[in-house]
Parts: sequence; C-alpha cells; structure tokens
Amino acid sequence: MYSIKEVSKKFEVSYDTLRYYEKENLLTNVQRDNNNRRIYSDNNLDELSKVVHLRQLGATISEIKRMMQLFNEKIDVDSYDEGIAFLKRLNEGLNQKIASIESQKAFLHEKITRFTNERNKLDGM
Repeated sequence: MYSIKEVSKKFEVSYDTLRYYEKENLLTNVQRDNNNRRIYSDNNLDELSKVVHLRQLGATISEIKRMMQLFNEKIDVDSYDEGIAFLKRLNEGLNQKIASIESQKAFLHEKITRFTNERNKLDGM
C-alpha cells in the first residue's frame, strides 16, 4: 500500500490531481487507513499509470474513461476496434509532435553551427 505522497511523487502528479482522478472514477477502490487517509494499492497504481500515459499523449478525461472501460471489459471485436482506432489516433498525434520537435532541433542545430562559425571568425581576427 502506498500513501498519497508516495504516489504523487512516483507519478509526478499533484495530490489534487489524484483526488480528481478518483472523483472521476479513473482510480477505483482507493482505500482509506484508520486516519481516513488515502492508501493506494498496486491495482490503483496500474490504473494511474494508464491514466498518466494517456493524459501525456493528449487524451481527454472522457476519452480516458472510455479507454478504461475497454481495458477492463474487452467485450467484443467492436470494442477492440474502437480501442485500436483511438490508440492509433494518439500515435499519429505523437508522431506529429515528434516531427515538430525534430524540426525545432534542426533549427537549433543550424543556429548553433552558424553562431559557432561566426564566433570562430572573430577568434581568427
């Protein structure tokens, strides 16, 4: 069992965020100790890991709720198809972010090279 402080630190989320995820039923069956403090199980950490990853990928709370249903139910082919389509959309968004970052890196590399060359010319004077 883990305290809210331990979980907050491990996943780099605030206490308020953890409480919000619980309120939104993204974290289920969070227990309380004798002092009414939240204690998180390994299952809660598994749920939170999914939520945090999906949020970092740009998923909304409602999309995460739907995905959590799919992760937990795995009812039929249509459910899998829906989950696969959603994950592919997230993957495409991530690919676009990567392309943007690569473009920014190229820009920085070009500027560093240019400034280094200009600086070296000043050294040679």
